[in-house]
Amino acid sequence: MQSTGEDQTTQIAEVQYLMGKIESSNLPAQLKDQANVMLRRVRRMARQGRASNEYEYVARYIDWILRVPWYRITKDNLDLPTVKGFMDELHYGTEGVKQIILEYLSVMHVKMTREKKLSFQPPVLLFVGDHGLGKTSLAKAIAYALGRNFVRIPMGALSAGSELRGVPKGNNEAEPGQIIKAIVRSESLNPVILLDEIDKVSGVAAEHHNFMAILLEILDLQQNTSFRDLFIDFPIDLSHAFFICTANTTKTITDALLDRLEIISFDEYKPEEKIIIGRDYLLPRVLKYTKMTSTEIKISEGAWPPIVETYAKEAGVRNLEKTLDRIVRKAALRIVSGKEQSIIVTPENLEEYMKEIVSITATASAPESSQLNEQKTPASYENSPSSQSTVATSPTVPEPVVPQQTEQPPNPTSTGANMQPPPRSNSVGL
Repeated sequence: MQSTGEDQTTQIAEVQYLMGKIESSNLPAQLKDQANVMLRRVRRMARQGRASNEYEYVARYIDWILRVPWYRITKDNLDLPTVKGFMDELHYGTEGVKQIILEYLSVMHVKMTREKKLSFQPPVLLFVGDHGLGKTSLAKAIAYALGRNFVRIPMGALSAGSELRGVPKGNNEAEPGQIIKAIVRSESLNPVILLDEIDKVSGVAAEHHNFMAILLEILDLQQNTSFRDLFIDFPIDLSHAFFICTANTTKTITDALLDRLEIISFDEYKPEEKIIIGRDYLLPRVLKYTKMTSTEIKISEGAWPPIVETYAKEAGVRNLEKTLDRIVRKAALRIVSGKEQSIIVTPENLEEYMKEIVSITATASAPESSQLNEQKTPASYENSPSSQSTVATSPTVPEPVVPQQTEQPPNPTSTGANMQPPPRSNSVGL
């Protein structure tokens, strides 16, 4: 296909621009030569007056390799008292887990100090435990304490190995895999990368085995110094990245992969720990999100035990956060409607804030409405977060059929532990 003179001139100029960016970049020498070969070929085709079908994917490839931080790392903070303080501030409990992490960091501190390096090759950790035990939040706390950037990859959302390792650049859907994308987003070679829920990767047997093989290559400290993404098609050193994996169980993880991981088990929270987490971490976060203040909404000390014992019986604290969110919403409704100026939740009025219907008017409704609202509701209907509905009846139908209410699924966006996102660290070159 022949191109017009204007198109030809434009494409040649674009190729020259990309060649200039390659020349001024800090790409590895071999990759720089490889990119220049591709661009010269595109330029030659453009000068011959032919529209290059390759230009689009070559330009996209050049853009990605220029965004990879090939030699950029952030300086680690391995002052152990500071690290411990950050972890305690951002994540309550799990003292045994924190102790194990500090032991690993102590060894890395010795190696880094004596070898005079800016960063170290960390172990690969696997946090195992039920939902809501703070596995993700502790990983974020570690990144924040070390001064590293943090990136999360939800493994349960991946359905094919190509999403992890990339699609070759010759394909129409060519793009890097999630590992390279994580490195690019972090803008450093040594971020903390959370591989969240690795036990939930593709349930298809063949694809699951493929995932495990790719993860083995990524996480094995003997192999990941030269990881090759199929799109980038050039080895990249992943040994500086701090990989932390999470799982609810190890049953679906291959033995070969488990052998490369340092397994750390999370125990369920005790009731007294849940009270502290709810009072000192979760409630302030809910108030901050809703823009309410601690003077407008308070929960008395006596109300915390029944909240935990009745509405947060699971091992983690996800239901506890949902419960606090619900209490704050109900209290906000009362305040906004003008019924009250401030709320104090006590053991005596706690049940009122957990009901589906909260009255916002000072006077009683019409008798018919009152009778309707006082009807007994099934247990599953009581527990549903958004099951309130009105059934309209016609006078010509003597016995209307009320559809059965079903329990709504829990909110998947709720998290189980307190956390603040770590700030981006300044990067330094190797």
